[in-house]
Amino acid sequence: MRIRSELIISILIISIIPLSFVVYTSYNYSQETIRASIMDNLVGATENTGQAIDNWMDVRKSDIRVISQFGMVEYIEKEELHDYLNNLENEHEGVYKEFFLLDLDGNIIFSTKNHTGNVDSQQYFIEASNGRLYVSDVYIPEVTGSPEIIIANPIKKNNTITGIMAARVGLEQLYGIIEKIEIGTLGEVFIVNNKGDIIFHENRSMILHENIKNNFAVKEVTYEKNGIAEYVNYQEETVLGSYYWLPLYRWGLIVEMNRGEAYIEVLALGRLTVAISLFAILGVILFTIVISRRITEPIESLKDGAISLVEGNFKPIPVSSKNEIGRLTEIFNQTAKELLEIRKKLEMKIDMANKDLELKNKELVIANEELKKLDMLKSDFISLVSHELRTPLSAIRTSSEFLESEENADPGVQKEMLENIIRNVDRQARLINDILDLTKIEAGRMEFRFEQVDFKHMAPLAIENIRPIAQKNHITITEDIPDKLSTISADKEKLIIVLNNLLSNALKFTPDGGTIHLSAKEYQDYIEIKVKDTGIGIEKEQLEKLFDKFYQVDSPSRRKIGGSGLGLSISSEIIKAHGSKIHVESEPGQGSTFCFRLKK
Repeated sequence: MRIRSELIISILIISIIPLSFVVYTSYNYSQETIRASIMDNLVGATENTGQAIDNWMDVRKSDIRVISQFGMVEYIEKEELHDYLNNLENEHEGVYKEFFLLDLDGNIIFSTKNHTGNVDSQQYFIEASNGRLYVSDVYIPEVTGSPEIIIANPIKKNNTITGIMAARVGLEQLYGIIEKIEIGTLGEVFIVNNKGDIIFHENRSMILHENIKNNFAVKEVTYEKNGIAEYVNYQEETVLGSYYWLPLYRWGLIVEMNRGEAYIEVLALGRLTVAISLFAILGVILFTIVISRRITEPIESLKDGAISLVEGNFKPIPVSSKNEIGRLTEIFNQTAKELLEIRKKLEMKIDMANKDLELKNKELVIANEELKKLDMLKSDFISLVSHELRTPLSAIRTSSEFLESEENADPGVQKEMLENIIRNVDRQARLINDILDLTKIEAGRMEFRFEQVDFKHMAPLAIENIRPIAQKNHITITEDIPDKLSTISADKEKLIIVLNNLLSNALKFTPDGGTIHLSAKEYQDYIEIKVKDTGIGIEKEQLEKLFDKFYQVDSPSRRKIGGSGLGLSISSEIIKAHGSKIHVESEPGQGSTFCFRLKK
């Protein structure tokens, strides 16, 4: 066996055996003390609660005695008695459910609830008519469904019983007092009568519906015993239970705590003892290792260093002494350190090269994606411009050739040809202007002049721009703009462009006989503007691309008016510059609604 192992085993044997004996003895003594304290506290809580029950019941009995002996019961009018007892019921809200008087034949001659009948067979009447104050067993009346008792006391005149005073007493207030006892989250408090029936429980549905006479504590308490014990209760749980007999009412108060919760302090002591023991053992082991290491480490370090050097593992070896072996270890560490630095420099250079390579690769990927996008935009642009320029140019050429060849053409036809030339020149101009406007917006060179704009007076200008074409195609244009609409902060010219684009767009896709509706609605901080049409609508998957450059919902052959596919893109950018956004709602065949908001 190595010297270091022998040292460790010897020190552990000498230290741990005495330490374990001391810890075990201390734990047993503390455990018994805590258990005794817990039992005393539980017994005290049970007895205090029992006394609280006695006190509460004493007050109720005292009230009945006072009322029975009060001369007004016999001499005052029934109406005055009714008022007095009603006031008493209200004063003790929820306690007294009813007061009633009985004659010696058991007939109810007075009741605060106007009840009548005969109760000569009831135990409380029999006992009270024999001259004793009597508290009935707990029962649950069908009317209220809440547990009650009846307290009855004889009314005497010149030591002769002349009647019986009785009261129905609700127990919810008493139950509230009982429920204040601390029993933990898994504990249980209940009261049983001398038959083992539960007459109090947190779960009210168990009252007078559960009999637990086989419970150990119930057996003990119904034998009129008080005490505390550990046992398995009626729910097959191990508990610490305290029981207390209330002889005046034939009740047994039982307080049960889950054994684990009751002895949680004992368990905590056990855990603390184990923790301290482990900590002490670890301390001893650590101390043993440190001492053994101090003795054997210099030689072990030199041996491990030599092996690591041969294997190419350049881990520095700790220097634990200042002697010759320590000096030799320092020289070895210095050599290993220099080799590690060389290796780190090489690794850093490789890492830097890899990072540069990754960065360049990412830049190439991004550039490639941009090129693809630009290529697609270029193709779209060329296709669009070639179509949009070729179509009007063809129309201009055809009209011009006709005018050139037909010297004596009808003036009406010549005028129509000239209008066609002008219309197609305007179409080309709009395309070029759209492209220039979008270029300015994207380059941030488009200037905006914000001012106070009256939308009520501006909207007709935009409507008049499309009214001739709308009338030609039998499309109705309506507007709903309040007369007293607040002014908005906007660039009037740019806003005209947006309205022209939205109205023209609605006109393109609305069939003959359709409707275009322009509306404005005022809210607290902004004006909401809507352009609604009864056109062909837009597919859901096309809505996201609607404001992309050169994107068109349908083919040019289906449209009444040519377009560049830039109008909505330009409108979207203008509204963004106003701090808002254009929203679209549309369904195929149901038309479309374009909406945006501008600040007041």
